[in-house]
Amino acid sequence: MRTFLFLIVWMISSGLALGQQVGTFYKNEFFREAMRTHPYFNIAGPASVQKAIMIHEPVNKDIIFYAIVALVLFFAIVRRSFPKYMQDLFRLFFRTTLKQRHLSEQLSQTPLPSLLLNLFFFFLAGFYLSFWIEHAAYNPFDSFWVLFFYLLVAIAAAYLVKYVTLRITGWLFRAHDAAESYLFTVFTINKMTGIFLLPLVVVMAFSAAPVFTVALTLSWVVLIALLLYRLLLSFRVVRKQVQLSGFHFLLYVAGFEIAPLLVIYKLIMINFG
Repeated sequence: MRTFLFLIVWMISSGLALGQQVGTFYKNEFFREAMRTHPYFNIAGPASVQKAIMIHEPVNKDIIFYAIVALVLFFAIVRRSFPKYMQDLFRLFFRTTLKQRHLSEQLSQTPLPSLLLNLFFFFLAGFYLSFWIEHAAYNPFDSFWVLFFYLLVAIAAAYLVKYVTLRITGWLFRAHDAAESYLFTVFTINKMTGIFLLPLVVVMAFSAAPVFTVALTLSWVVLIALLLYRLLLSFRVVRKQVQLSGFHFLLYVAGFEIAPLLVIYKLIMINFG
């Protein structure tokens, strides 16, 4: 019992001594000055209560998700429904066979998959440009789908004008075969462009800024490479049917390929930028 009382008395006395030492330390001038001027405690300043509330507003991309799924499903249906056409298309594009003219005739004689893949390219190009403009915050409309609709109409109208112009030009200069070959080359490259850009567009639809930038840069590399490849193939195909020099072909490229792209880019920068 004495031992127990002795322990209690010792603990009380030790606690009082410790409290006295803490009080003495707190009264120290250096400690008080350090606490008063500390940037995080604000002991000498007035009391204030600040509540920072950040409301997360998620972006609703449900419709875009279903649209992209429908686009992928559309390509899958075309791929499964016309396997021979897709095989010949890839063989012709990569030039893995010597029967290129025969493959071209076979592809020209199957208009339904050609039309479906052209529609696939138009929709994919519309999504690609819409995602690009939305990411750059250049969309002048309140809705993504309004922008997509106008871009889709603009792309379809541009290729329709190009198609009609080349048809009329081939008829006027009696170069129907050359115009036909050139149009076939252009739309063949467009079909492959849609196929190559499909995974990049899927990434652009649902990725954040760093990944989006990488996908956009890769898409530019793919588009430039396909454009140069299309110009090379077009020159080789047309030169076999028409007496055409490299200088005149460069004039055509500058006037009908590069100039419209620069005009469209300038219009986008003026109206959306």
